[in-house]
Amino acid sequence: MNQKKTYEYADGSSNLYRLTETELRYVAVVAEESSSGSYSGGENKIVPITLIQYNTLQSLFEKAIRNTRAHTQNRVMMSSIVSSIAANEKKQCILKPGSAEMKEIESALKDILEK
Repeated sequence: MNQKKTYEYADGSSNLYRLTETELRYVAVVAEESSSGSYSGGENKIVPITLIQYNTLQSLFEKAIRNTRAHTQNRVMMSSIVSSIAANEKKQCILKPGSAEMKEIESALKDILEK
């Protein structure tokens, strides 16, 4: 059986999004963990997703991992992290703040979570 990858995305505020083939899980930063000490990412949320939604997000994550021009070496303020996790392999990259890939991913994630 072909095991689907799991993806994780940490946005510029360190809120975490975890994608599996059946759900999108949002884990919000709490004020005590934020760099400002006052920012909160809101409520945690788990949303069931369709295979089409999974494939769309997977495509965006894989595109971001492949496009090394959108990467930066260090986790700087407002950068994000994309991780691809399979049984025997983990790939990870840091996206530059404001990159097209970051904007596309965050827009798609928000669309799914707001439905």
